[in-house]
This record gives sequence, C-alpha cells and structure tokens, in this order.
Amino acid sequence: CNVLADGRVRVRLRTPLQVQADEWEVVTPSERLRLEPGWSDGTFLYPQARLRPGTRTYWFRQKETWLGASGLARFPGKPFVVPKGPVFQTPEWVPRSVFYQIFPERFANGDPSGDPPGTRPWGDPPEYFNFFGGDLVGLTGRLDELQELGIGAIYLNPVFRAPSNHKYDTADYLQIDPAFGTEQDFRNLLDECRRRGIRVLLDGVFNHSGTEFFAFQDLLARGQESPYRSWYFVHEFPVRMEPKPNYEAWWGFAHLPKLNTGEPAVREYLLKVATWWIQEFGVAGWRLDVPNEVPHSFWKDFRVAVKEADPQAYITGEIWSDASPWLQGDQFDGVMNYPARTAIIDLLSGNSGGSAFLLAIQKNLLPYPEQAHQGLLNLLGSHDTPRIATLLQKDQSRLALAEVLQFTLPGTPMIYYGDEIGMEGGKDPDCRRCYPVDPQAGDREQRRRLAHLIGLRRKLEPLVCGDFHPLYAEGDALAFERRLPGQRVLVAVNAGSEPVRIHGLEGQDLLSGRPLSGILPAWSAAVLER
Repeated sequence: CNVLADGRVRVRLRTPLQVQADEWEVVTPSERLRLEPGWSDGTFLYPQARLRPGTRTYWFRQKETWLGASGLARFPGKPFVVPKGPVFQTPEWVPRSVFYQIFPERFANGDPSGDPPGTRPWGDPPEYFNFFGGDLVGLTGRLDELQELGIGAIYLNPVFRAPSNHKYDTADYLQIDPAFGTEQDFRNLLDECRRRGIRVLLDGVFNHSGTEFFAFQDLLARGQESPYRSWYFVHEFPVRMEPKPNYEAWWGFAHLPKLNTGEPAVREYLLKVATWWIQEFGVAGWRLDVPNEVPHSFWKDFRVAVKEADPQAYITGEIWSDASPWLQGDQFDGVMNYPARTAIIDLLSGNSGGSAFLLAIQKNLLPYPEQAHQGLLNLLGSHDTPRIATLLQKDQSRLALAEVLQFTLPGTPMIYYGDEIGMEGGKDPDCRRCYPVDPQAGDREQRRRLAHLIGLRRKLEPLVCGDFHPLYAEGDALAFERRLPGQRVLVAVNAGSEPVRIHGLEGQDLLSGRPLSGILPAWSAAVLER
C-alpha cells in the first residue's frame, strides 16, 4: 500500500489471473469496499481500492476467508498496517510542464568570442572530442521558440566547468564553464526563462568528478599526504592514470575518478553544491547522472537537503530499468522513463503488439507509488540514444504515433532538442548534432503536431494526472483511458496496416478534428473526451 498525496490509502492485492476483482473486498474499522480491477504484469492481477484518509489498518476478505498480516484465516486476525512516516510528495508543477532537454554545446552559438580553440564550423559532423561553440547566450536567444512550442521546463546537460564537450568530467561544481559563458550569462538565462514561465533543471554528476577537480589535483600532487585521499578509492600510491588508473573510475575511464560519497567531507561538499545552485540561482532541481552507482544513503540525505532548500524542487535520476528502490518517497521524485521508450519503439518497429505494449506499461508502473507516476520523464530519445527519427526511419506515421503515446501515457513528456523538427542521428556522438541556425529549418509539420499535443495536454486534465486504465488490445492496436472523477480521455493507437474496430471509439477525434464511428484507420491514433 501507499499513502497518496491527498491522504487516501491505495491498497493492492496480488491474485492469479483467473480471479475476478470483485470476488474480494477490503475491510477497515470504518469502511468496506469491493476491489476494483487493477493492472496485470502478465503473471498476476493487482485489484485495488483507495481507502479514506487516516486509515491505519485493513484486511482483505473473500466470502468467509480473511487475509491479514498473519496470512489466510477464517476470522480477521492481525491486520495489515499502513506504514507511518512522511507522505511522498512530488512537485505539483512537474506533470503540468513539458520538458525540453538541451545539450548546451550543440544548441546555439550566441557569443563566438568564447569558443574553445579548434571550434568546428556549426553543423559539421559531431565527433567525441570536437567543439562547436554552443553557449548560454545562444540558448537565451532562442527561448521564444521554446515558449511558442509550449515548453514549461528545460533540462540542461552539465554546464559546470569541465574540459570535455559533454561536461560530465566536472572540474568545478561552482563555476559555469567559460565556453558556455559567465555566471551573469547563466543568471540572464534564468531570468528570461522565468519571464516566460519556464523552469530550469540542472544535471548533477555526483558519482565521479573529472581529474581537473581540485581534490583530485591535490591527490595527484601530494599523494598519501593529501587531505583529500579519502575522497576517492585509491588502491595504492603514488596515484597514476596510465596505462590504467590505480583508483576506482567510472567504467575504468581514468579521467572520471569515482567519488567516495560515503566520506562525510565529500557528502557535505556535494550537498552544498546541490543546495547552492537552488538557493543562489533558483534552479528548479536536479537530474542525476548514473545514480545507481551511488549509495542510497547519499540520495536520502540529498533529498532532505534539496527539499529543505526548495520543497518544490524536482529530483529525477538516470535509471534505465526498474527504479522502485529510488522511488519510495525518500530519494527521487521520478526517473527518465526508458522502459516506456523501449515499449513504444518495440510496438512501432513491429517487435511487439498492442497487448505486449500495454503489459509492458503496466509492469513498469506497478512497482511505483502513484505519486511517482507523474514524475516519470517520458522520452523518445536523449544524448545517450539514437534519435527517434532515425530509429523509425523518418516514417511520419510511426513518429506521430510515438508522440501520441509519449504525451498520453502516465508521466511527463520530455522532448530531446531537435526531435520536434525531425533531427536525425545514430548512437553517441551522432545523436548530438548541432541544432539548425534557421528557426524555420526542419520538419515544421512535426513541430505543429507536437505543439498540438502540448495544447491537448494542457486542456485535458486526465492526461496530466488521471489514472491509467487499459481497455483493448488486439494485433497491433490498443486503447486505454486516463480517468479522473467525472472525466475520461480515451486514447487509441493502431500500429498495424489494416483498420480496426474499437468499442467506444465514437465522437470527435481531438487529434484530427474528424468524427469517428468506431473504426480506427491503419497507422493512426485518436484521442477522445468521454
């Protein structure tokens, strides 16, 4: 069970697939409710109910059989107890925003005077180590385009001083990289974003530093005598980087030495970094790099510190699979929703069907408290993946269906820069190409589609915070509803080459504006208010 943000208690029962939900009821000292049909993971069903705020104990009952904390019995034995503790709260603004991820080095060059030596002409093919001169001044100059699209939050890849183009090898956690601009340039960006109602999320790299970070430099210079020797995991002295590092490093890369976040001084330093950017600049929170390689105890302290600095700060992490250990209310508000991305691509690439897709979505959501569902960042691509346009071979029908699913599934949509105009790219570094200088470049129809979806999400409250209810799956087609009390939105997708009939698909399609009478054409989607 978990306590919801409004104080109600959501309880679930795991049953065999053949059991009907209404065969069971949940009993408390003050109410008795029939269980409602819930989700499935393909092996079990999970019927559920929501109990009154303040509920402390409960049992499940099927006719004369009771289920409590002590097991099955013919009488109500020891009850299940609702855990005490703070209620998991996620920031209210997150699901009402659409995020836009920007790789700063490749978005816009507004001040060539700060370009690193050897900067390549804008638009040349990206390589692992080349620079193109993207900066904060350039980004600020293109905010009107993002506001027009309907963006409510920007996630920036790292902006702190570092020698690489990606900046995941931090040299100074408290300084904007000079190639990106000055501290004042960053303040100007934040001011202009606030004026447009756009929040800014920073990328935190706290598993490892770069070798130019002051603590590692001191360690190189002073060895065992360094006061920072416990900040890293050094196997022997003197410290050496070649031919192989004799210290722990991320994936063995010598230029990314692993920080000892169990060391109190390291922990104190990094937590000050996290809160300083929030308190001093007003950033909206953190996306955390490779957090699965950092102890949970650090992230628990991290949440306490960040939420004290700003209770509405958003904390999300780069977790590629089941993130339930981080989403119990004591660490993150959400994660990058890579499992949903995989399910979407599998469906649209012909590797799965409608039933497998809905099952994958349910299996992804089931382990998480409901509050975390809205904090999931629904993405189709990132700086670590091939571009969605490339994966789907620029097929506009498939791309349109991917976008519909991205914007209607539980979670918060996040657009990777350039996806809104059909930018292409393979694996890193090809997925980090330069954004076009011409504001009219790229696929304008695709941009209009996304702007329409953003508008629908603003208009239809169930798409923001409604419950997810699978309705139909056959072949390559599927349908589900997002529900709130008195409000329902039906979403139907046909990823097959033949039309399909879907019960209840009648009314005006909010995507095309056309009336529907139960038939969904091939390679199309529909969204209806019910």
